[in-house]
Amino acid sequence: MVTFNELFDPILLFPKHKTYKAHGQPLYLLSQFLIGQNFFPILGGQRAGTSIFTFLKIGVSARAEGMSEAVVALQQDAASIFYNHATIAQFSGTNFSASRIQWPAAINYDFFAFTQQLNGRHSVGLSGGILHMEPMMETTEYLPHGTGNYFTFQDRFIGFTYGAKMTDRFSFGITVKHVQENLAGHILQTPMMDMGTFYWTGYKSLRFSASLSHFGVQAKPDGEYLKRYLDPDSGEESISETEFQEFSPPSIFRVGAAMDLIDKPGQTMIISLQLNHPVDNAENIATGVEYTFMEMMYVRTGYRINKVEQNYSFGFGLKMPVGPIILHIDYAYSNFIHLSDPVRFTLGLSLK
Repeated sequence: MVTFNELFDPILLFPKHKTYKAHGQPLYLLSQFLIGQNFFPILGGQRAGTSIFTFLKIGVSARAEGMSEAVVALQQDAASIFYNHATIAQFSGTNFSASRIQWPAAINYDFFAFTQQLNGRHSVGLSGGILHMEPMMETTEYLPHGTGNYFTFQDRFIGFTYGAKMTDRFSFGITVKHVQENLAGHILQTPMMDMGTFYWTGYKSLRFSASLSHFGVQAKPDGEYLKRYLDPDSGEESISETEFQEFSPPSIFRVGAAMDLIDKPGQTMIISLQLNHPVDNAENIATGVEYTFMEMMYVRTGYRINKVEQNYSFGFGLKMPVGPIILHIDYAYSNFIHLSDPVRFTLGLSLK
């Protein structure tokens, strides 16, 4: 019986490739560290709803969502640095991606990513996102139809990414970002860090990758709030100033593989398999397929195992040369059972 440690040991996965001993060791050490830190609890589903900044769990790329976000081992576009920060070292030239996600309840999420290859093996990138909504009327226990006052809500982040090719097969990347939430004037903010690895195995087009995203310390809103409670002795209502409770960020560990199942002139087909482990929910497995025709038209589909909402998705895209620029337009749909279905649009630009 294969143990979990053996499952993610790259040397055991590909014993015939001597280069794994040198290049696969960082990936192996990363997986061992995460296992040792109890990133794989048995009853993960019982931890649902225990994290903050949950907007970071929303998929930011139509191209990725079309494959159920099974893209940790794929270098698709600039938005790939959101899922695996080592993919930045796989890009050449200048790349830009911008997305609009229409979320349920009239909530919109705007995201952008920019990558730039530097001299040699190094690359840098910048990414950011903002989740926003129209002002909402304030309601209270005594005025359930509204007080006449309105409040706003926003989630946003900005991150800087650096990545490098250590060899022609192995690359790594790291992102440092600042995340902030503003709910009716209550500010919650904290720094976070992401890291990832990307490895070409040398067996055909097989690549193997792992990433850790949204890793940081616990945080709580600034200031205090008025807590009302009944005094057990007098039975009268009392009011006290109380600090907000701290919560953890929605860290997620991804590990996956991808391969070109078809690679012929005029058509390609990529398949991918990925294990997702969020610290605030149960593990799930994502699978994805992307078919490309004439290097212009893309059709994608994906399925998530052990997920109820957004368990299947599909999408399509177009790639068009416009002078020296390569233009990408992508769309993705994923299903929601209890809410309206979200849709994603992504515009990408590449300049080699």
